[in-house]
Amino acid sequence: MSSLSQRRPVRVVMLKPSQHSVSGCRTGLYPVRTGYKPVLRSLLLLLLASLIALSAYSQSVAADPVAKVTPDLRDNSIRTLRDVLEREDRWVKVHAAEFLLELDYPDRVEETFLRELDRNGEEPEYRIGIWRVLAKATYDPKAKARWISRIREVFLDPDAPDRLHAVETLAKLGVTVPAGTESSKARTERDAFEGVAAGDDAMTPFARWVLVNSDPNHDDALLGELLASEDARIRGLAAYAIRHLPAISANTQKALTSAAEAEPEDSEWRVHLACAMAIHGLPDTRDKWTAELRRRATSGETSQRYQACQTLARLATGDDMELLTGCLGASEADVRSAAAYAILRVGRRASHFMTALDWAVIGLYAAGMLAIGWYYSRRTATTDDYLLGGRNMNPLSVGLSLFATLLSTITYLAFPGEMIRYGPMVLAMVVAYPFVALVVGWLMIPFFMRLQVTSAYQILEMRLGLGVRMLGSIFFLSLRLLWMAVIIYATTDKILVPLMGLDSSATPWLCAVLGVITVTYTSMGGLRAVVVTDVIQTLILLGGAVVTIVLVTVFLGGVGNWWPTEWPAHWPEPKLYDPNERITFFAIVLATFTWWSCTSGSDQMAIQRYLATRDVKAARTVLITTLSANVLVNLLLTLVGFSLLAYFRLNPHLVPDGRTILGNADQLFTQFIALALPAGLSGLVVAGLLAAAMSSLSSGVNSSCSVITVDFIDRFRRSRENELDHVRLAKYVSVVVGAVVVLLSAYVGSVQGNLFEVTYKVVNLITVPLFGLFFMAMFVPWAKGWATILGAATGMTVVVTINFWKELTGSSGGISIFWAMPLAFVAQTAVGSVASLVPIGLRREKL
Repeated sequence: MSSLSQRRPVRVVMLKPSQHSVSGCRTGLYPVRTGYKPVLRSLLLLLLASLIALSAYSQSVAADPVAKVTPDLRDNSIRTLRDVLEREDRWVKVHAAEFLLELDYPDRVEETFLRELDRNGEEPEYRIGIWRVLAKATYDPKAKARWISRIREVFLDPDAPDRLHAVETLAKLGVTVPAGTESSKARTERDAFEGVAAGDDAMTPFARWVLVNSDPNHDDALLGELLASEDARIRGLAAYAIRHLPAISANTQKALTSAAEAEPEDSEWRVHLACAMAIHGLPDTRDKWTAELRRRATSGETSQRYQACQTLARLATGDDMELLTGCLGASEADVRSAAAYAILRVGRRASHFMTALDWAVIGLYAAGMLAIGWYYSRRTATTDDYLLGGRNMNPLSVGLSLFATLLSTITYLAFPGEMIRYGPMVLAMVVAYPFVALVVGWLMIPFFMRLQVTSAYQILEMRLGLGVRMLGSIFFLSLRLLWMAVIIYATTDKILVPLMGLDSSATPWLCAVLGVITVTYTSMGGLRAVVVTDVIQTLILLGGAVVTIVLVTVFLGGVGNWWPTEWPAHWPEPKLYDPNERITFFAIVLATFTWWSCTSGSDQMAIQRYLATRDVKAARTVLITTLSANVLVNLLLTLVGFSLLAYFRLNPHLVPDGRTILGNADQLFTQFIALALPAGLSGLVVAGLLAAAMSSLSSGVNSSCSVITVDFIDRFRRSRENELDHVRLAKYVSVVVGAVVVLLSAYVGSVQGNLFEVTYKVVNLITVPLFGLFFMAMFVPWAKGWATILGAATGMTVVVTINFWKELTGSSGGISIFWAMPLAFVAQTAVGSVASLVPIGLRREKL
């Protein structure tokens, strides 16, 4: 055979000579090679090997001995805690109440201590314990603040007889006194803690504990210094504080080791050093100190046995169940309650991992996504094909794609979590959707479709100049890169790592695997591959929610057993309007309207899908399909939240150790998948969670590629490439964007707070400033470029100030974050419009 006959086959695409790409490149007869088979084959083999390795590792972890707590032992432990709560007095009662609250058994705790408040609310020392329990038991942030304020007042009173108890309680509650605050009251409080911390008495370790809590870097050197004190009591209390820290520095660990080794065996404070060493000591010494705790748990004074059992709650394994069960029958009530607490925590550490069948489902899903990308890579000939699907895509499919894109993993987990923690008030957002359809569908979409551009930011240059276009492109890229990085990190660290039973150190590797698969099918097939996979992923998301609701209904014996018949105490009361409340009807409707209008009118991921259709009517269908799908999924996820709340309230022992139902509401969906779904179905729902992440990531990569290619490379490049080279360049850019996202995801870190709030505070930070540029271009005829940029700076200032008021001022005040976007929009457009009236600079003609 000739060398020519052995070449790879090529597909020849005939285009009319008059066709031109958006970048100005004339398209014609260009061969597009289909050389993705070797790449796809290699990736499939890599995927298979990764799945086999991860499955084997997960199964080996699951095979490790796991502490089993029988239902009878669990019930006996709960009865023990409730009995101590009802029958005992003073601090023993306080300890039992705190154990019950931490383990999600709050029944009768608040009522019991409200009675204690009536009887003993003015008794020094014990009153601090009463207020502490009530601060932990209430669901009202304002009520909690009032109880903490009472405790703080006692500490600040130099004549109060129970200042020691007050400062210890403030430390345990995590109260902070940040440095550098402007308020005179805050400075006075900080000075009071620093003064006590500089002393040499029993209050010193607790005051320093508060200062460590207040330090953004949690520098524990203040506590480590006390371990060298000549006073055994101060050494012991410093170790007690250190034991409660999540982690300690190497220097403090070294000081702790020296202090523990030197402490006499008969010292009454040695138990605190042993507890701290068992948790924070050098890894090769922890077994030694844990063995000492086991010994002290069965003999010695009551306080020492109590401390040993309480610490074993964090460390005990199945081998310790006999010891803890014996302590459950101790004559001392404090020891009984600590043993019961330890047993219940051990039971929560039982692991739940996915089976080989689950892995097979996930593997088939990932392989299918790669196959779709390869299929559409054979049908991509021009830049318009790659970035806009040839401008002739089915509007229903594109609408589902836009919906799947905007419904990220964060949203998929956050909505049930929001419903569990704060109730259905957020569902009021659907009221805004008809107004969104009118404004976007009849004002914005006709504008975009008339111009027929590839990058939305070309509009900004036409109307307001190159500077505004560059600012818009930078806004978009910054927003989407961070958004994609947070999504991929949350998916791996919060979903895949726990479900697989992997160590957190595996997070970067899973980020890379997820990123490689997504970027591969995106870079191969362009927007057509993105839209098709988005439709599939949308169906998986809906199926995952439906399966969860059905299974909970079966487990609990009917819908009536999980449907809320009364307003739970932890849900805030619904309000129509109050700017100081976290969420109200008017605020969520206005915030939703603002977000959808801004995103639909400025985000390349949305505009790109409108432009991928043939006309204005089809583009409106995309929008209406997206909004309709959101209504359906919002309702489904609301039901998921309701059902999960009921399920875990009836089974709080299924919440992982160290977590609570309300404190970790965003993670309950994942936990249910791991422990309740049958083999295979777990894999399907995990595939749904992967679908949400990969949908958002693929669309973000494709849209970012569009902006970079058209707004930066084509705009400033002198020479023009042929269409084949332009398509190849777009694919390379997609790969680079994906690599940057994967790299960023490794450094994003854990996102603090409720996921729903994080979305509004961080992910949507630049949404309004970005749309403000388009608003000026579309609806302000006298707009000028420099004035538009000034308005954008104003909008950014407003949204950052509202979203991060606490971090910027150290004050807990400020208005709700849901007002940030509407107010920023008003400020930005007002400043930009007024400034444009100043006779400086040129005004371009309206488009």
